[in-house]
Amino acid sequence: MKKIITVFLGIHAAIFELVFPRPKRRWDRDKYDCAVVCGYPAGDGGEPSEVMKSRVKKAAELWKKKKVGYIIMSGGAVRNEFAEAEVMKDYARSLGVPQEYLAAEKQSVSTYHNMKYSKEAMEVRGFRSCVVVTSGWHLRKANHYARKFGLCYVMCRAEPPEGEGMLTGLFRCIGTNLHMYFNLYRGYW
Repeated sequence: MKKIITVFLGIHAAIFELVFPRPKRRWDRDKYDCAVVCGYPAGDGGEPSEVMKSRVKKAAELWKKKKVGYIIMSGGAVRNEFAEAEVMKDYARSLGVPQEYLAAEKQSVSTYHNMKYSKEAMEVRGFRSCVVVTSGWHLRKANHYARKFGLCYVMCRAEPPEGEGMLTGLFRCIGTNLHMYFNLYRGYW
């Protein structure tokens, strides 16, 4: 029975690795047209969540270092009435990023939509390359959809929020990967 389980898990791990390869994290240029920041729900009072803050901080840092010329915040009102993109945009302004370098894509309700609608927002602005900014546990999922929509991109991991332990990140990674895998078998990939 142990061998059957080991073979079963090995086959599924291989399938997962083939369908959802490791994220593209090697930069192939010095500057990208924009950063695309994947959304995460805001707090119930409309305040930026800690995960959201970490992603926006990384994008603002890239903009300040002139690694990106613009920032597109991506995310609709998924868990409450606050559009993630607007909350992130306000937070980026508080970090010193001027309004004219920020855009809010507010249609997205999933990672799939983050990449789909951000690509459309990029095309409207004439952008051809982007840095996709998200949490470490979310990189593989965002990478999959960035590749699916044909973006010219590189992935960039935001630092974990202050106080978030390794165990929390591990559980989020496992949960996200299982969700991706189940979606594969349901035909949503």
